[in-house]
Amino acid sequence: VRRYIAGVVSDESLFSSVIDGTLPAAVPDDRKYVYPFVGIEILENRFETTTNRDQIDKTEDLLTGTRFYATLGWSDESFDGQDALLYQISAGRWYGSLDKAALALALDASGRVEDGESVNALLSASMRYSKRFSPKNTFFAALSGTFGENLDLDSPVELGGDTGLRGYPLRYQTGDSKILLSVEQRYFWDWYPFRLFRVGGAIFGDVGRTWGDHPTGGSELGWLRDIGVGLRFAPTRGGSGKIVHLDIAFPLDGDPTIDDVQIVLESKRSF
Repeated sequence: VRRYIAGVVSDESLFSSVIDGTLPAAVPDDRKYVYPFVGIEILENRFETTTNRDQIDKTEDLLTGTRFYATLGWSDESFDGQDALLYQISAGRWYGSLDKAALALALDASGRVEDGESVNALLSASMRYSKRFSPKNTFFAALSGTFGENLDLDSPVELGGDTGLRGYPLRYQTGDSKILLSVEQRYFWDWYPFRLFRVGGAIFGDVGRTWGDHPTGGSELGWLRDIGVGLRFAPTRGGSGKIVHLDIAFPLDGDPTIDDVQIVLESKRSF
């Protein structure tokens, strides 16, 4: 399937200092972009049907063919915005079988070109591997990296409890680049309390780090590791498809000010 896309975007960001703030203020510059854009999307019509991958005991139809998406736009001062070339690219593909062993590759890039200089440029690459030992038992591993250049002050690359490093506080480290490896042994149980939600569990470990420019002036802490266990709750009485994650993680590195046990509760679209 090939789709051609065109449209107009108005994107404005306004910032101001916190009134009577107790911390040093780091206020980004205001930005406004008004631009027409064109794009293309290519999807290979190849799907696989499986269960107990990203959901619990629910039929999942996953696109396993090649996908590609790209847009390009130009913002001009004559449109009451700033001069800039804005771009976005993403691509991905699956290999193997979802019911046996599968590898998913993805690549994303976005950013702007202003006055001949690359601004807020981000390049992200990821690999997701799964090995199914039984319909209720799957090993999962994910390796991802993000590399930034000349990022906006309000768009740092972050790593912490809310971005995959579950044994550490939210936004624990910032920079302009990061790398993260997560491994999980996933269990999909038959427990169905009160016919309200299905339950799964995971044993996991994470390791990662950030580096580069720190917008808030923080210091680099190097490689950070954690291990932990978690429960997954998939409500069946709604159509959101969300799964509630309850993780208990133990940091193996970091500074002495953080707690020895971190509890993370969040809602995601997948296991």
